[in-house]
Amino acid sequence: GRSPLRCQGRKLSLSVQARGDLVAMGGAEDEKALLIGGAARGATTTHRDGTHSTASSSSALEHLHSGQVGVEVESSVMSVDAVVNALDWGPFHWLLLLQCGLSWACDATEMMLLSFLVPKITPVLMPGASKESQNFHGFLLGAVTFTGIWFGALLFGRISDKMGRKKGYLISTVVVGAFGLLCSLSPNIYVLIALRGCVGVGLGGVTCAVTLFSETVAEKYRGASIILSIGALWTFGCLFETCVAWFCFTLPGETVHWRLFLVLSALPSITLLVIFPWLVESPRYYMVTNQYDKALGVLKLAARKNRVRLPENLKLEVPKQAHKDAAAQGGHLKTLLGKKLRLTTFLLWGLWFLSVISYYGLSFVTPLYFSFKNKNENSEYVVTLLAALAEIPGMVTTSYLVDRIGRKKTKAVMFTVGGIATFFLSMSSLPFGLLTLAAVVARGSVLGAFNDLYVYTPEVYPTTSRAFGLGLCSAVARIAGIIVSYISFSNENASEAAGAVLVYSMAAFGGAVLSICLPYETKGRKLDDAETG
Repeated sequence: GRSPLRCQGRKLSLSVQARGDLVAMGGAEDEKALLIGGAARGATTTHRDGTHSTASSSSALEHLHSGQVGVEVESSVMSVDAVVNALDWGPFHWLLLLQCGLSWACDATEMMLLSFLVPKITPVLMPGASKESQNFHGFLLGAVTFTGIWFGALLFGRISDKMGRKKGYLISTVVVGAFGLLCSLSPNIYVLIALRGCVGVGLGGVTCAVTLFSETVAEKYRGASIILSIGALWTFGCLFETCVAWFCFTLPGETVHWRLFLVLSALPSITLLVIFPWLVESPRYYMVTNQYDKALGVLKLAARKNRVRLPENLKLEVPKQAHKDAAAQGGHLKTLLGKKLRLTTFLLWGLWFLSVISYYGLSFVTPLYFSFKNKNENSEYVVTLLAALAEIPGMVTTSYLVDRIGRKKTKAVMFTVGGIATFFLSMSSLPFGLLTLAAVVARGSVLGAFNDLYVYTPEVYPTTSRAFGLGLCSAVARIAGIIVSYISFSNENASEAAGAVLVYSMAAFGGAVLSICLPYETKGRKLDDAETG
């Protein structure tokens, strides 16, 4: 925990080579402190008679509790893992969670925008065009956005590994906000499609925030905190966008206020830029790029904010095989497709692909599906709000399971539940209330499985290729987004929409199968700083 264990006694000397979590704390001569994290390899005590003894963390603690040993730190060399685990969770991490998690609120806003904008904008900008032409350009609006995300995921994965997670996150946010506002000035459908593609490029950089957060949080909090931050703020973004759409598209009069809708949708990304002066860089990134003093500075800042005392003479252990070209190596496919990670990488590509098919498919088709089923002009907004709220129990369930039954089993369970619920949703003959319940369960479950992927993927890859690996998975998934855009936005009645929903059900079941096939379980596993072969 964070609270130091205090003891008094004769002045002895304790040297700690901390490769785990036994951290010696300096203090007054009559009162010393120890901060205990998890698994220390051992500590060597030098007694006044000149003899030495080595104790494990448990035996050392027994001495401390007995009041027989006082300690004074001579030197302390710790790994980044040891320090991060010793920092536990505190104000520093709450702020970081908000700073990184808000990227998901912005991402959700921009992605949910498509489900409301596409059916409204094509009749306005293409009033004389045939229904087939309008549907095609609606498909293009979604497909070009996902193509931009595909390119941006690859681009910002490289930027994040070469220039840092913070810079990648900042540049991507500027792109999303700036081009999001410019979309509202589009004179025609073609300019709008091009600008949405640019927004997509920026959205591809959202993985930078996930990488930064996962590298700065203790292992025991990594699963739940990532899922809760992504899930809660993503859901907030979905709710925000649904309310904005409901407000803008139901204003009195015949005018479709799509320009106002686009401006309001871009505001979260513009607002997000305010937090960057207070955002830190990942200490792991600093370590693998040989910026050890900066890494130590970030960790000491976190310690001050969390009220954790670190040794004044603390030094960080250099990661294995970390050298000048370590960051450059992160952009190479040879790490991801090497013997150790090849199967995992291919399975992850499949999982990300199927996650986008099932989740975005449900998100895009739900408003159309229920507008076909119920002629009440506000029914799609009500159902979408309910489905977004349903993500909360799905998120909470996933965050509970992920640290108990593991990442793999959690994905399998959530995909299976989502697949069953989506299958029932495809039965368009069911009563409206049952279809609404199916949509609620399906979306919450599939999002839970998707969020689990954001925990598992950074954990399975080393620091030198983590951002690139996560970005590449995201890029592969965006190909699925192009397919989803066509399947979702080309439906003209409830029967066709139900057929699309059935496809999304099969994708969820496929995700459950691939989850079980993953060769590694990352629960309780520390993050690797460099590829070791």
